[in-house]
Amino acid sequence: MQLSELSERSGVSLPSIKYYLREGLLQPGMSVSARKAEYDEEHLHRLRLIRALLTVGGMSVARARDVLAAAHDPAFGRHERLGVAQYLLPPHVTPPPPGTAADEVWRARRAEAFALLRDDLGWLIHDNAPALDALTEALIALDSLGYPAPTAFLRHYATSVHPIAEADLEVLDAHPAIDEAIEAVVVYTVLYEPVLLALRRLAQEDVSARQHR
Repeated sequence: MQLSELSERSGVSLPSIKYYLREGLLQPGMSVSARKAEYDEEHLHRLRLIRALLTVGGMSVARARDVLAAAHDPAFGRHERLGVAQYLLPPHVTPPPPGTAADEVWRARRAEAFALLRDDLGWLIHDNAPALDALTEALIALDSLGYPAPTAFLRHYATSVHPIAEADLEVLDAHPAIDEAIEAVVVYTVLYEPVLLALRRLAQEDVSARQHR
């Protein structure tokens, strides 16, 4: 297909497609003349992924380029390729400056959370996972307001959410093509988190009504 047809079918404007080509997000088409190139279904699928990374995922062009590079790096397995996409999704928490009192609190709370998930529950997670920083920030905020999360309470939350993660991965495994799987990671992570939060609040309303009505 010509560039104009690619734009029409994808819903991406011509200037945007040309920008993605210049930035290396979209691979060049097959040259048919000095000023023309042909594009195929692979380009169409890649445009869907680019839009998911930039719009739904809120990534910068540089971060999106890193995800796309990892997606087709033979040195990475499927787990690592999907992990790169998830790790680069915002927001990203900035830890306190090293050597400060806040840093000591941060390191201690983070180590406690990591030990619970890895050693107690046996989760196969990496020490540098951005979500671990987000969890640490939330736990410290709770501590500072006088509403600390006891270990038993946190363990209950973790064991409750694990089956949801298993369901998520079943959906991802239905997308064997890596570009489609990465797009699904972005969409399910970003757009389904509000669904999860809304269902939790509705469940709280139901439980309260049953217990106190």
